[in-house]
Amino acid sequence: MVQLVQAVLSLLPLSSTLFQNPQQSIVPPLSSQSIAIVGAGSGGLAILKTLLDLPEDVRSTWEIVLYERRKDVGGLWLEDTRPPSPPRLPESPVYPLLHTNTPHPTMTYPGFTFPPGTPLFPSHEYMWKYHVDFAEKHNLTQYIRLNHVVLAAGWAGNSTTGQWKLEVARTDRLSEHELRSFDHLIVANGHNHYPRSPKWDGEDDWLASSPPSQPKREILHSIYYRHPERYINRTVVIVGGGASGRDAALQVGRLTKTYQSLQEGSLPPDGAQVTVKPPISHFTNTSVVFTDGTALTDVDSLILATGYQFLAPFLVHYPKNSGVSSPALIHSPDSSVNSTTAQSLTTNTRYIYPLYEHIFSLSPAFPPTALAFVGLPVLIANCPSDRAQALFISHAIADPSVLPSRGEMLDALVLREENLRERGYDPYYYGHKMVGGDSEAQAYQNALVRYLKQQGKLPEDEKDYVEPWRVMARQQSQLIGRAWSRVEELGEQNKWLDGVRTEDEWADVMQRLADWQVKWEERHGKDFDTYA
Repeated sequence: MVQLVQAVLSLLPLSSTLFQNPQQSIVPPLSSQSIAIVGAGSGGLAILKTLLDLPEDVRSTWEIVLYERRKDVGGLWLEDTRPPSPPRLPESPVYPLLHTNTPHPTMTYPGFTFPPGTPLFPSHEYMWKYHVDFAEKHNLTQYIRLNHVVLAAGWAGNSTTGQWKLEVARTDRLSEHELRSFDHLIVANGHNHYPRSPKWDGEDDWLASSPPSQPKREILHSIYYRHPERYINRTVVIVGGGASGRDAALQVGRLTKTYQSLQEGSLPPDGAQVTVKPPISHFTNTSVVFTDGTALTDVDSLILATGYQFLAPFLVHYPKNSGVSSPALIHSPDSSVNSTTAQSLTTNTRYIYPLYEHIFSLSPAFPPTALAFVGLPVLIANCPSDRAQALFISHAIADPSVLPSRGEMLDALVLREENLRERGYDPYYYGHKMVGGDSEAQAYQNALVRYLKQQGKLPEDEKDYVEPWRVMARQQSQLIGRAWSRVEELGEQNKWLDGVRTEDEWADVMQRLADWQVKWEERHGKDFDTYA
């Protein structure tokens, strides 16, 4: 089978019928099905909605349950308002000043826009409410069990047949476990919860040697970051240049002496008041020492913007008294185990493998449609990507013959990994990242949907899933962001947003903003302090 992510990047308009009628020819199920979904973020809501979009005669006998451990839907966008208290992990990494770094129309489920008047780069409150509105609009809440945690999940069966045994509890009654059985398990628990915190030689001694005249030294992951004012009168090193690292640099750097430790070739965000340093080498009792041999003796705080681990803890435990004796997911750092030799589904905390198209487990322990993941790809617009994955999963559950053979799927996975190596990327390190940027991310989504069309599961046409306006807006995201900053400085938000409701209208606003900003920068250059 042709590797899906190598699809041709012909970016044509999306047919509006794709989501009004997301099925064409589906083999009716031979029997009733039961499906458990874990997580009510963008991925969980996408797969729940897409399963319910299947024809009534296909899913009428299905049981579909979504378990969400928190009090509402929205995933990471649902803020944890409790003060951070290490080592307790916050329920969300969201911080009060968090805004999206891409225009919100590019991040939406196809056909479901943000409300009129939403700022183009909204705060996290808007993002959370968007998911709430999506769930309510499509009557998803009746299938969602809030405040329910899946403690363990194990497969009772073999490579062709069996069931999942799930140990579930209410979050307010964790000692009272319920054992449930399901035919399919869909994991949509996100990947921004378990911090990846590097360790350096000497850091414990450095932490224990705080000078009496200075604040107590600390090393905290960015999951605990909330208010930049907390760092006033401290000297800070921000480690990493991802989204949270860029925000911390912009927010903390304007208030106190700040360094940013970056890999070679990385740069701090425009406007950040930081001094760039190379990666950290080690610590002494008095210093943070960098790989170029330089050292800093006045540092009080490190903010580790170093990413998160790919974990699904409930899959590494099997329910008590369930008849299951081995975990569904092995946590192994063994670099000698790869997609072709792994005897079980495996995570090295950067990569879950072997998975077909970042979705279906190729573990020999159970059928490929028994376990699926939504939302693993990184550096991608989540809601549209989750929707594309959800379409693929839904049709494969309804008709498993949609999928190639296990051998063909494994061959395709190995081809993808080899392709990454040829481009200079270790697939077991870069994992689920779309390293080719938006072009690769869009090709991935287009290919999933195009394959379903070729299989007769969606209406056949020549249009790509990712619409041209999303492509344009993603390509010009920074330009549009600079334009929107000018709009806010001028107080002209209403002028641009008045009456904007549909996708076409949002697309028009973004294109006009991009054109407006280009003309302004041709006259003035990128002088962000003066909007004349």
